[in-house]
Amino acid sequence: MHTATSPLVSPALIRIFDHFADAQQARSALLDDGFPAHAVQLDTVDDEAVPIQGKAAWRGMFRLVVTIGNAQERQRAHAIVQACNGCDIEQRTASHAGGRRTGAHAQAG
Repeated sequence: MHTATSPLVSPALIRIFDHFADAQQARSALLDDGFPAHAVQLDTVDDEAVPIQGKAAWRGMFRLVVTIGNAQERQRAHAIVQACNGCDIEQRTASHAGGRRTGAHAQAG
């Protein structure tokens, strides 16, 4: 099975960072590890609830997208980005939304 066509394996690794320095460190480490510059994109989420892979990212987050060619690249990229405090989009948005709900309940109560 080719990873680019597999529904279980995305051709990109997307991670969210709260701090630009961490995101930039991850980008630099990926480039140092041999990922081509065109395959490593770093940007800022400027709007509330921007959709990313069906999930929402929140203003002030930094998004790093790494184009992946195979499972070995995915593992390498994941290890590098995780070491730089990159968060999975689903985990990060779930914890962010949970914090917002908690704050809303605290204000209402």
